[in-house]
Amino acid sequence: MSHEASETRAGSSAESGVKAATGAIVAVVGAVNPIAGIALGALKEFADAPLLRLVEMDRARRAERGRQALTASSQEAGQSLDRLVQTIETSSDLLTLMSEIVQSAMATPLDEKIIALGRCLGRGVRDETKVDAERLRVRGLTSIEAPEVKLLEVISRETYPAPAGWAHERLPGWRRPEILNELPGFATALDASIARLTAEGLVLDDGIGRLPGDDAPDAREMWVLTDFGQDCLSLLRAVSSVEERGTA
Repeated sequence: MSHEASETRAGSSAESGVKAATGAIVAVVGAVNPIAGIALGALKEFADAPLLRLVEMDRARRAERGRQALTASSQEAGQSLDRLVQTIETSSDLLTLMSEIVQSAMATPLDEKIIALGRCLGRGVRDETKVDAERLRVRGLTSIEAPEVKLLEVISRETYPAPAGWAHERLPGWRRPEILNELPGFATALDASIARLTAEGLVLDDGIGRLPGDDAPDAREMWVLTDFGQDCLSLLRAVSSVEERGTA
């Protein structure tokens, strides 16, 4: 086969993959908002050109994030994009997982989260017995953005030295004062961030039964990562470490 023919064949394969991924994204968007196209058409009747450019830029960014997630899925599954989409089409569970992943990926600006979401789908494609577990991971990842990731990073680290008189050298978890020492900008938002992480089962208050008594009101809460929280954070860290090696 000639060099030109090989390039043509590779180009056609890549184009097929892009079309397959784009088609999958369009299907998801259509399922979520079937009148999106009509709404955009109506908007053109009343909006000026700069606003329409912003709308189109946002749509393009969202579509690119969805494609990025599906590309990560195909790499994790060891399949071409075209083959990946064909596999997903045969399973209602995989279709549901893909829909949740693409929606979440399109809504986040975090590259690490987009790739981690895509890998969840790839693992589900490789082994459908893991789809339910991957859906739980996707829901955990979907609930967090940059502020929550920063908070998870802090809570995952070694805690502060314990006050004098404590049985242990270090606190059994993270108290609010120590968290705010690390994240001073969270003073008015810490409650909201902790509530979100708690609701998704990513952190828990491990202070009950482990504190010295009622004379330490600021020590009554001891926030630690759950196993699920550590798992979700590990997925994001794995993406970051790969990216850092790639740019080194």
